[in-house]
This record gives sequence, structure tokens and C-alpha cells, in this order.
Amino acid sequence: MQVAVFVVDGVADFGFAALRETFGMANALRVELAHAPAPWDVQIVSLGESVRSSDGYVVPTTPLASMPEMPSTMIVPAVNVLGAEPLIDMVSSSANRQALDWITRVRCAGGYVAAACTGTFYLAEAGVLDGTAATTSWWLGPSFRRRYPRVDLDESRTLCRGDRVITAGASLAHVDLALSLVHSVSPALAELVVRYLAVGNRKNQADFAIPAVVAKGDSLTAAFERWARERVAEQFQISRAACELGVTERSLQRAVRAELGMTPRDFVNDIRLELAARLLRTTSLTVDAVANKVGYADANALRSLVRRRRGMSIAEFRASRFAW
Repeated sequence: MQVAVFVVDGVADFGFAALRETFGMANALRVELAHAPAPWDVQIVSLGESVRSSDGYVVPTTPLASMPEMPSTMIVPAVNVLGAEPLIDMVSSSANRQALDWITRVRCAGGYVAAACTGTFYLAEAGVLDGTAATTSWWLGPSFRRRYPRVDLDESRTLCRGDRVITAGASLAHVDLALSLVHSVSPALAELVVRYLAVGNRKNQADFAIPAVVAKGDSLTAAFERWARERVAEQFQISRAACELGVTERSLQRAVRAELGMTPRDFVNDIRLELAARLLRTTSLTVDAVANKVGYADANALRSLVRRRRGMSIAEFRASRFAW
């Protein structure tokens, strides 16, 4: 199983290392299985003979033009460019045309193409995500959605599998991406690797998203986010929000839907849930007190929101503090 990991100058060290370590662990643990799959032959490729990582390390690579044969899988890890505009400039530049062509060729030849975090923009720019479900880093969702409207984007997901296409979210999701590829060949080996790496369950990125960051790309959506946060303890009325922001209800609904892929009311619930999560995890306030502070008349509404959005009870949610 030949895997080509495509890297560029500025490749994110953590994500790149996570891919290599996961495949390396899978190769090392193959001997523990009675029916072991073939090893993963991981080759690091780029447009030249080396790249420099975001931390300044020189990574020797095989030029794409010198690839001896078509790989069965091509992966694009994250590049350390957090802003959407410079990222889009990078992936759409003529210098990267060869990489986009290779992504398309691997997919057309029946191979897997995969990417995580900012690397997902390469797959989208190549067109291989059109018409399929995909994810990306949660803070890039609005820009991704505007640039690639044909992609069925759900940035709340950590991992998304399509037809020979796999996308993953932010940094740690590189591990999930590699494990998904291992699982597609040997579920037993993937389970073994999970245990050795002590990898937890991170199916959803939504718990990490910060509404203020997500909304900042569009002036009306950002203004609505600020308006809602300042009035988070009050009953939400979209008519009032639109009036005070100087737009029609329909314009506000369209703007939020286009930018965030959700309704204004759902976004207000995200803001409330973000604040509630912080209060539940960092204070000893009762559930009723927390509910009141985030705009709900009673605790049942907050319990319902947590169950609906996070799939757990308030008690489970409150107990799920980060290990550190």
C-alpha cells in the first residue's frame, strides 16, 4: 500500500509527524495479528527535492515528477497558514497546479485522496470534493463554504469519509485521518494502534469552535454575533436583531446561512452553549443558574440543547473536563 504524503514549505510539523507516527505504529504492530495486512510504504513528495517545515526543519522529498508509479493513496497534511485568504492564494497559485493534477489523477485511477486541516483546501481546489461530504478546520468553514459551494461541508465533524475521499479537521485530526485509512484495510489493526497511541474519541469538532472566530469573516454575521453575545441572557427575537442591525430579517437569515451553514437561532444557541460550557466546567453554579445566565427560563431547555448538540447529559458534560 503506497502512500504519498504531499508537503509544501510551511508544512505543519505536528500534523505531518502525526501521519508518519500513526502509519509507523501500524507497520510496527502488524506482526501482532494472525492475518496482517501489507505494510504501508509512506513516501514524502513535493514539487522539488525538499521543503522546510513551519518550525524550520528541512524535509527531504521525492519530486512529484519523479514518482515511479501512481500511489494508492495521496494525503495532504496541514500547512501552517491560519488565514483563509493567504491559504486560498497558495492552493490556487500556478505553482501548485502540478499537485492539484496529481490529486485528480490518483482519484481518477481509483485511489484514495485525503487531507486534514488547511490541507483540505488542496482537495477542494482540485475539485475532488465537489458533490461529496467533507470537513475542514472549524475556523475555516465560512471561507471554505464561499470558495467551494459545491462541497457538502460540515465543519463540526472531525472526520468525514466520502467515495475514496477522506477529510479531517484540525491538528489532532491527522491521527484520525491516518487511523481511518488503516481501518479501511484492517479494523483489527486500527483498534490495536488506537490502544498503543491512547487516542480518545474526537468525532466532533463542535465542542471546540468559538462562535466569535467563526463569524468574523462577514461584517453582518460578525455584527450579529456581537449583538447576540451582548444580549445572551435575553430572549432571542430575530425581528429585533434585524431591526437593530439595520437589515431585513430575510437578509440576516441569508447572510448567516451563507456564512455559517445554519440559521440565526442555531447560531445563537451555539453562543449560548459556548458560554454554558465554560460556566459548567469552571464554576460551581447550579444548572438553573447557568441556564438563566445564557437566556433560558429553566434548566430543561439547557439540558435539551446539550443533549441535542453534544449527545450527553448535563452531568456527563460537566464531568468531561479536559484532562489537564
